[in-house]
Amino acid sequence: MEISRQNALLFIRNQVEKDAWLEEHFPKQMEVYHNAIRQTREQLLAQQVNM
Repeated sequence: MEISRQNALLFIRNQVEKDAWLEEHFPKQMEVYHNAIRQTREQLLAQQVNM
């Protein structure tokens, strides 16, 4: 995948929303990432309830 110089500079300078940018360019990887975060959150909440 090719990323334009302008988009790369915006990303580096924090002038673009990183999650939105990553969702656009890497949708499958971000889906896996979000699923992992959700599962971790659920596990932590379950541990707190069982304490």
